[in-house]
Amino acid sequence: MRTSWFFRLPRAVGILSSFRHLEESAFFSQIPLKRSLAHKLRSPTMAQKASNPLPEFKSEESRARYMAAYNAALADWPVPYQAFDISTRLGSTHVIASGSPEAPPLVLLHSFAASAMAWRLNIAGLSAHFRTFAVDVIGQPGKSLALQRPRNRQQLADWMAQVLDGLGVQRSSIVGCSYGGFLALNQASLTPERVDRIVLISPVGGFASQYWKLTYLLRVKQPVLKLVHRFIGSRRRPKPADSQQKQAASWIPPLDAKWGALMAMTMFERPKISVTKAPAFSGAELRAIRAPTLLLIGEQERLYQPQAALKQAQARMPGLHVALVPNADHIAAMAQPDAVNQRIIQFLQ
Repeated sequence: MRTSWFFRLPRAVGILSSFRHLEESAFFSQIPLKRSLAHKLRSPTMAQKASNPLPEFKSEESRARYMAAYNAALADWPVPYQAFDISTRLGSTHVIASGSPEAPPLVLLHSFAASAMAWRLNIAGLSAHFRTFAVDVIGQPGKSLALQRPRNRQQLADWMAQVLDGLGVQRSSIVGCSYGGFLALNQASLTPERVDRIVLISPVGGFASQYWKLTYLLRVKQPVLKLVHRFIGSRRRPKPADSQQKQAASWIPPLDAKWGALMAMTMFERPKISVTKAPAFSGAELRAIRAPTLLLIGEQERLYQPQAALKQAQARMPGLHVALVPNADHIAAMAQPDAVNQRIIQFLQ
């Protein structure tokens, strides 16, 4: 008999920290991630079409549980909002708009396997200065429905341009976190006439490919460490204090409990979502981007070495503005919302 989701939910919350650092690994569909948490979000292969709208849940009951968690998070949206469903060639895209319609537009793109709810801690500060549009990225969890799965960078750029058209926005600044950062950079590269400025928060792809790093971490290092611990664990006593210090130094718990509950529900329900590889752009592509760009990386980022990543990005994209976010991990906008908001507002104004 299957255990009730209510009793399994605390376990999902307990492993949420690991999920936050592995969420990007599912980009690389070439890597068989059978034992990774990212594999829990079942993804179609690159050759498949979305026979059913994505995200695809196991049942209507599964979808209802996820939507209940989404709506619980949306119920506490800190400012008045309007919700729109924009028709595009890829499917319907759900957008949450906040702030004065007369204010400059600002599009917010979330990380992989998340939703517009990832911006709950940032939206009050940002919508005081901008007309914000928090987008449920097509093919990801959330209320957007992908009838076709985006297959390349151009299709993603066309989709975002159609969303802007549906919102009546000719030109906008974009803030993107992780996979959303890749989407923002991609938009500035392929549709420069639609993009004013961009802010990238710990992006994947774009400046450098994380393919081999993730391959090593997920397919080599983790299995080897498990094997070593299996053989020596009974002969060498662990040091709890050292272990706790390491965990405290490398993990920053989410400040938003309802976002945490929504992500835990996402892991539990395992909807089928879209996976599009986030490649590194060529030097010529990066140098050709005209939109002023700010790159923010948390000082406790684990996908790459923060300082080295900032230097590499500046070398590949002259004129790039960079900053390190103290006491922040991969989802820096959530770990330090006030500090990140301040940098975004200063840069965009």
